[in-house]
Amino acid sequence: MQKLFITLFILYAVSANASLPDQAKWEFEVVLDGEKIGFHNFSVNADDGIQTVTTEAKFDVKLFFVNVYSYKHQNKEVWEDNCLAAIEAETDANGKDYEVRGKSNNGQFQMQSRTAEKDLPSCIMTYAYWNPDFLTADRLLNSQTGNFESVDITRVGEDVLTFNGQEIKAIKYSLSAEAGPITLWYAANDYRWLGLESTVRGGRVLRYEPISLPAASKT
Repeated sequence: MQKLFITLFILYAVSANASLPDQAKWEFEVVLDGEKIGFHNFSVNADDGIQTVTTEAKFDVKLFFVNVYSYKHQNKEVWEDNCLAAIEAETDANGKDYEVRGKSNNGQFQMQSRTAEKDLPSCIMTYAYWNPDFLTADRLLNSQTGNFESVDITRVGEDVLTFNGQEIKAIKYSLSAEAGPITLWYAANDYRWLGLESTVRGGRVLRYEPISLPAASKT
């Protein structure tokens, strides 16, 4: 039986853009080929210019009612001046455990995983889909493995998504990363992150479908 591997390109740690409210929360239903397999929830809390971000995700993929793949991820990040200041992440990818710890110190970001220790540039970002500034990055930290990966992000064009019965004008982006290509959507009026789609092993389509999104900006 071919195993299904879903890597963390859809679960990378979060960031908070300065335009977000002091508190913001996203809830996504994760769907594989049209079938619900789990959830991804995360929240942002800001205080005096410091953003604390927490995320939790859980997937269970079944074949003929038998669980063939499971995934759990918990992450806490602290952001300051649009840079990652600290991270604590734990992942169980189908029985394989990962752990990433890191903090900014002495002009560097000191990152430690179970397999390596690295000194990275002082101002780095994770795969922070909900932060529009992330769209200009060419390298991002993978919060599952601790790898500092090269990426290429391009604007594809305009689109329209439906959420709670309302159409939202959106901007569509394509992200090329080590885990594979990812499609992202942002609201055209305020660049709120709206959703994600990617193709995983076996040509299966994985989607993040929003259950709850932050309110639209009035500006």
